[in-house]
Amino acid sequence: MKKITIAAAVAAIAIAATAYASPYYALHQIKTAVAARDAEALASHVDFPALRDSVKTQLEANMASSIAAVAGSDNPFAALGQSIAGAMLGKMVDAMVSPAGVVALVNKSAVSPQAQADDGAPAEGKQAKADYAAGYAGLNTFIVRAKEGDKEGGLVLQRHGIWGWKLSGIELAPAVAGR
Repeated sequence: MKKITIAAAVAAIAIAATAYASPYYALHQIKTAVAARDAEALASHVDFPALRDSVKTQLEANMASSIAAVAGSDNPFAALGQSIAGAMLGKMVDAMVSPAGVVALVNKSAVSPQAQADDGAPAEGKQAKADYAAGYAGLNTFIVRAKEGDKEGGLVLQRHGIWGWKLSGIELAPAVAGR
Protein backbone atom coordinates (compact mmCIF):
# COMPACT_ATOMS: atom_id res chain seq x y z
CA MET A 1 0.00 0.00 0.00
CA LYS A 2 2.88 2.35 0.83
CA LYS A 3 4.44 1.75 -2.59
CA ILE A 4 1.22 2.70 -4.39
CA THR A 5 0.89 5.89 -2.33
CA ILE A 6 4.50 6.83 -3.00
CA ALA A 7 4.14 6.08 -6.72
CA ALA A 8 0.96 8.18 -6.90
CA ALA A 9 2.66 11.08 -5.11
CA VAL A 10 5.68 10.90 -7.43
CA ALA A 11 3.39 10.81 -10.47
CA ALA A 12 1.39 13.79 -9.20
CA ILE A 13 4.58 15.77 -8.57
CA ALA A 14 5.91 14.90 -12.04
CA ILE A 15 2.66 15.98 -13.70
CA ALA A 16 2.57 19.24 -11.73
CA ALA A 17 6.23 19.97 -12.51
CA THR A 18 5.80 19.39 -16.24
CA ALA A 19 2.62 21.48 -16.31
CA TYR A 20 4.44 24.29 -14.48
CA ALA A 21 7.45 24.12 -16.84
CA SER A 22 5.38 23.85 -20.02
CA PRO A 23 5.32 27.60 -20.85
CA TYR A 24 9.11 27.69 -20.66
CA TYR A 25 9.26 24.86 -23.18
CA ALA A 26 6.71 26.60 -25.43
CA LEU A 27 8.79 29.78 -25.17
CA HIS A 28 11.88 27.81 -26.19
CA GLN A 29 10.01 26.47 -29.23
CA ILE A 30 8.87 29.99 -30.18
CA LYS A 31 12.39 31.34 -29.77
CA THR A 32 13.77 28.56 -31.95
CA ALA A 33 11.18 29.20 -34.67
CA VAL A 34 11.87 32.97 -34.62
CA ALA A 35 15.64 32.44 -34.74
CA ALA A 36 15.23 30.10 -37.69
CA ARG A 37 12.66 32.48 -39.23
CA ASP A 38 10.43 29.44 -39.65
CA ALA A 39 6.99 31.01 -40.01
CA GLU A 40 5.23 27.66 -40.28
CA ALA A 41 6.70 26.38 -37.00
CA LEU A 42 5.93 29.68 -35.31
CA ALA A 43 2.34 29.63 -36.58
CA SER A 44 1.67 26.44 -34.65
CA HIS A 45 2.46 28.33 -31.42
CA VAL A 46 0.32 31.41 -32.14
CA ASP A 47 -3.36 32.08 -31.47
CA PHE A 48 -3.81 34.47 -34.41
CA PRO A 49 -7.31 35.82 -33.57
CA ALA A 50 -6.26 36.69 -30.00
CA LEU A 51 -2.96 38.15 -31.21
CA ARG A 52 -4.74 40.31 -33.81
CA ASP A 53 -7.10 41.63 -31.12
CA SER A 54 -4.16 42.42 -28.83
CA VAL A 55 -2.23 44.34 -31.50
CA LYS A 56 -5.35 46.17 -32.78
CA THR A 57 -6.30 47.27 -29.26
CA GLN A 58 -2.84 48.69 -28.57
CA LEU A 59 -2.54 50.46 -31.91
CA GLU A 60 -6.10 51.87 -31.79
CA ALA A 61 -5.52 53.25 -28.28
CA ASN A 62 -2.26 54.84 -29.40
CA MET A 63 -3.90 56.27 -32.52
CA ALA A 64 -6.78 57.74 -30.51
CA SER A 65 -4.43 59.47 -28.08
CA SER A 66 -2.27 60.77 -30.94
CA ILE A 67 -5.27 62.19 -32.82
CA ALA A 68 -6.61 63.79 -29.65
CA ALA A 69 -3.21 65.33 -28.92
CA VAL A 70 -2.77 66.72 -32.44
CA ALA A 71 -6.31 67.67 -33.42
CA GLY A 72 -7.85 68.24 -30.02
CA SER A 73 -10.85 66.44 -28.58
CA ASP A 74 -13.34 69.10 -29.75
CA ASN A 75 -12.36 68.88 -33.44
CA PRO A 76 -15.23 67.30 -35.46
CA PHE A 77 -12.83 66.06 -38.13
CA ALA A 78 -10.83 64.10 -35.53
CA ALA A 79 -13.62 61.53 -35.17
CA LEU A 80 -13.91 61.18 -38.95
CA GLY A 81 -10.16 60.78 -39.28
CA GLN A 82 -10.11 58.24 -36.48
CA SER A 83 -12.83 56.12 -38.09
CA ILE A 84 -11.07 56.14 -41.46
CA ALA A 85 -7.72 55.36 -39.87
CA GLY A 86 -9.34 52.62 -37.76
CA ALA A 87 -10.67 50.87 -40.86
CA MET A 88 -7.24 51.00 -42.50
CA LEU A 89 -5.58 49.88 -39.27
CA GLY A 90 -7.76 46.77 -39.12
CA LYS A 91 -6.64 45.67 -42.58
CA MET A 92 -3.00 46.44 -41.81
CA VAL A 93 -3.08 44.42 -38.59
CA ASP A 94 -4.74 41.48 -40.36
CA ALA A 95 -1.91 41.50 -42.90
CA MET A 96 0.78 42.10 -40.28
CA VAL A 97 -0.38 39.34 -37.92
CA SER A 98 0.29 36.45 -40.25
CA PRO A 99 2.94 33.77 -39.79
CA ALA A 100 5.60 35.80 -41.66
CA GLY A 101 4.40 39.05 -40.09
CA VAL A 102 4.67 37.64 -36.57
CA VAL A 103 8.34 36.80 -37.14
CA ALA A 104 9.00 40.39 -38.23
CA LEU A 105 6.91 41.84 -35.38
CA VAL A 106 8.69 39.80 -32.73
CA ASN A 107 12.06 40.79 -34.20
CA LYS A 108 11.07 44.49 -34.01
CA SER A 109 9.83 44.32 -30.42
CA ALA A 110 12.07 44.74 -27.41
CA VAL A 111 11.78 41.02 -26.80
CA SER A 112 14.39 40.64 -29.51
CA PRO A 113 16.37 43.90 -29.42
CA GLN A 114 19.04 44.66 -31.94
CA ALA A 115 22.49 45.30 -30.54
CA GLN A 116 23.86 48.80 -30.66
CA ALA A 117 27.50 49.76 -30.33
CA ASP A 118 28.48 52.72 -28.15
CA ASP A 119 28.26 55.06 -31.13
CA GLY A 120 24.71 53.93 -31.94
CA ALA A 121 25.66 51.73 -34.89
CA PRO A 122 24.62 48.09 -34.85
CA ALA A 123 27.27 45.82 -33.43
CA GLU A 124 28.60 43.16 -35.78
CA GLY A 125 26.70 39.91 -35.34
CA LYS A 126 25.91 40.52 -31.67
CA GLN A 127 22.61 40.90 -29.93
CA ALA A 128 22.28 43.18 -26.94
CA LYS A 129 21.46 41.62 -23.62
CA ALA A 130 18.02 42.66 -22.49
CA ASP A 131 16.72 42.36 -18.95
CA TYR A 132 14.13 39.56 -19.12
CA ALA A 133 11.48 38.66 -16.60
CA ALA A 134 9.19 35.70 -17.16
CA GLY A 135 6.46 34.35 -14.98
CA TYR A 136 2.87 33.45 -14.47
CA ALA A 137 0.34 36.30 -14.39
CA GLY A 138 -2.39 33.83 -13.51
CA LEU A 139 -3.07 30.14 -13.83
CA ASN A 140 -3.57 30.37 -17.60
CA THR A 141 -1.42 33.40 -18.49
CA PHE A 142 2.37 33.54 -18.78
CA ILE A 143 4.17 36.79 -19.60
CA VAL A 144 7.72 37.39 -20.75
CA ARG A 145 8.84 41.00 -20.43
CA ALA A 146 12.07 42.44 -21.77
CA LYS A 147 13.61 45.82 -21.13
CA GLU A 148 16.71 47.33 -22.60
CA GLY A 149 17.32 50.96 -21.82
CA ASP A 150 14.11 52.81 -22.62
CA LYS A 151 12.77 50.03 -24.89
CA GLU A 152 10.44 47.46 -23.42
CA GLY A 153 7.95 44.93 -24.66
CA GLY A 154 6.54 41.57 -23.86
CA LEU A 155 4.98 38.35 -25.01
CA VAL A 156 1.74 37.02 -23.53
CA LEU A 157 1.15 33.28 -23.70
CA GLN A 158 -2.21 31.70 -22.89
CA ARG A 159 -2.71 28.10 -21.81
CA HIS A 160 -4.29 25.74 -24.37
CA GLY A 161 -4.94 22.46 -22.59
CA ILE A 162 -2.77 21.27 -19.71
CA TRP A 163 0.65 21.52 -21.34
CA GLY A 164 -0.04 23.61 -24.43
CA TRP A 165 0.66 27.35 -24.65
CA LYS A 166 0.13 29.78 -27.51
CA LEU A 167 1.30 33.31 -28.10
CA SER A 168 -1.87 35.38 -27.76
CA GLY A 169 -0.57 38.89 -27.23
CA ILE A 170 2.42 41.12 -27.75
CA GLU A 171 3.06 44.16 -25.62
CA LEU A 172 4.56 46.35 -28.30
CA ALA A 173 7.71 48.30 -27.68
CA PRO A 174 7.03 52.06 -27.60
CA ALA A 175 8.87 52.60 -30.89
CA VAL A 176 6.72 50.00 -32.66
CA ALA A 177 3.46 51.21 -31.13
CA GLY A 178 4.33 54.79 -31.99
CA ARG A 179 4.49 55.95 -28.36
